[in-house]
Amino acid sequence: MTTTLLACLALAAGTPAELFQEAENLSRGNQNAEAMAKVEQAVEQLERAHAAGEKLEWQEMNGFIFAARLAREDFLDHDKAMAFCRKLFDFADNDYWKVPARLEMALTYRAQGKFKEAQQQYDAIAAADERQRSRMLVPQAEMVLVEMDNREKGQALLEAALLNEAINGRERFGALRKSAQRAMAKGRQDEALRWYAMLEKLPFEKPEDRARFLAEAGYEMGKIEESRGRTAEAKAHYRRAMELEDGEMRYRTRARDALEGIEYFE
Repeated sequence: MTTTLLACLALAAGTPAELFQEAENLSRGNQNAEAMAKVEQAVEQLERAHAAGEKLEWQEMNGFIFAARLAREDFLDHDKAMAFCRKLFDFADNDYWKVPARLEMALTYRAQGKFKEAQQQYDAIAAADERQRSRMLVPQAEMVLVEMDNREKGQALLEAALLNEAINGRERFGALRKSAQRAMAKGRQDEALRWYAMLEKLPFEKPEDRARFLAEAGYEMGKIEESRGRTAEAKAHYRRAMELEDGEMRYRTRARDALEGIEYFE
């Protein structure tokens, strides 16, 4: 097949970036088979482009991360997920993409219960570049806490990661939220409250970020206390969440409505 014909076929199918975007749109509608077909078309084009010495664009490299997650999470096809991870790693010419490739490899090994191999990927990230080390602290802690079910070590690792200012604030709050939700799912309400309360200790560069997350945490803590019949404690949490001027409005509104609901029946 001539180079011209290959180029024409690629144009007819769409660029790799367009195919990855179409795949994401399809996956949101649970059309996963169609999404994977688009992904494989994109990957075929990128393999040819890389073999021809072309430098891949950001959207194209990022597409491999989506591809790995689609294979791992929606198809439970760990071999295919790992293949996409390795392509991302092999096509990368610096740690900007090698680190996320290793993070996805670690997630795939975790899904397989291969914790030693996952830890090797986290260790490789830490050894490669100290500036990138923070990116593996939260997922490593979650692996120890959740999949390996080592609560003592996992909680210690996660608490240390949550206090690390080098990690993005939204990522740290997301990890804190997930820990509280897991505790609630297992009926450990006091533990969930401790996770949310830890937000007070977390460093944030911007005060408005702290307020935004505190509004959500306060509302969730109010719900927990209200579910236990501890209305005085619930009201205190709701009131604080409601009064945070820079807090996220939807949680301030929910806290106000919850507070009014309690007070109505008192």
